[in-house]
Amino acid sequence: METLSIKVMNEIQQAAQAIVRADALLIGASNGLSIAEGYHVFANNEMFRCQFGDFQQQYGIRNVIEGCFFHYPTENVRTEFLQCLVQHWVKEYRPSQVMKDLLAVVNHRDYFILTSNADTHLELSGFDAEKVFEVEGTFEDLLEHRPLKDKSCQANEFLRRYHNRNVVIFELGIGRYNRLIKQPLMQLANSEPHAIYITLNLASELYIPDAIVHKSIGLAGDIAVTLQELKNELYQNGTYSHV
Repeated sequence: METLSIKVMNEIQQAAQAIVRADALLIGASNGLSIAEGYHVFANNEMFRCQFGDFQQQYGIRNVIEGCFFHYPTENVRTEFLQCLVQHWVKEYRPSQVMKDLLAVVNHRDYFILTSNADTHLELSGFDAEKVFEVEGTFEDLLEHRPLKDKSCQANEFLRRYHNRNVVIFELGIGRYNRLIKQPLMQLANSEPHAIYITLNLASELYIPDAIVHKSIGLAGDIAVTLQELKNELYQNGTYSHV
């Protein structure tokens, strides 16, 4: 693991202090979090070719997203692809170190999660399903033709409960131009007087608007490394008890 710079370590310390003071965490997660785990819905990588090589050879699909929405010759073929996806990415999934570190960072604090990730890895790693809102549904929803489970009421109740309180908005791997989750989170950070906005992403995707830069912490780099450093900071200084 590369040694983090003093500047980054200071930012990690600031982020840890903000989390310690927080009454709750509002977490936003997108593709970058999945990539940190080793799952990439847009990649034509070795994992994709190993798991879906037959579909790639026969239909030319290049990644999981294409596979989910490809116009197959029959509905049965589409079902076969989705069954394969659910088998590899959901049923065979075991919590990664990334998810274990995220769960450790949250610790006992109340939280709510907004995510565009469809893999249900958050729930499978121990997060409460009632506190995770997959805003675009899940892979299993696609397979079973289930409607989107709208948890807007739960999200709004969480926001009402912590209005005007110390809330950390904790953003994981959301692209700089994302309007589905990132934009509302940035707007919330601007409107909530005691909110702190912490965003983890690759340097090229890290974005904090000028309006909230004074109440924001940007942690650039590999999310897996950053989460581990943040967890270590929280536990090594004695603030958190080891679990």
